[in-house]
Amino acid sequence: MAKTSQAVRYPANPALHQPMRQIAPDELGMVEHLIDVDMAYAEFEERYIPDAAYRIQDSDASGPVERWYFELPWGQRIKLEYHLKIAQFSIYLGILEIEAILEYLGLQDQPYYVRTGVVALMKKARPYCTEGLGVFGLYRQDDNGNQALMRCFESFRVADYYKRRYESLGHKQIYWVENEQPWG
Repeated sequence: MAKTSQAVRYPANPALHQPMRQIAPDELGMVEHLIDVDMAYAEFEERYIPDAAYRIQDSDASGPVERWYFELPWGQRIKLEYHLKIAQFSIYLGILEIEAILEYLGLQDQPYYVRTGVVALMKKARPYCTEGLGVFGLYRQDDNGNQALMRCFESFRVADYYKRRYESLGHKQIYWVENEQPWG
């Protein structure tokens, strides 16, 4: 039937988010320091660190740090590194799904800094960091056959994760992912 092309921005829905899985440091793979976020330690710990999470304490140029390693539900592996003296944490990642990570972690309204120079280097020196990236639309079809673009994501695997999460909510709608535009 009719297919609309205007993406609707849905509010964050906790039902769509599966928890991060803590992994060992040797499971992380190649990652780079890409994002810094200003946040008090108490809020950081409440938002991201489960009670039983294993933390690694160390120090770097800014002083003492604590590190955690996680796998996000769609397969992205990240390192969170909290800088205890400067009330800031860093996010290390290997695939450039930056917007998806910021949204998943609920950081769109927080002060954050993307290290664009590192992003540019990764694109040039590590082509695998952009594999699977593009613009992928998540569509739905309702009971009346009306089709609508729900929103776009920066990789197929993120779009597919949200498709599966919507399907798990038990609605009668049909969901699918389309490649809207390849990475460029």
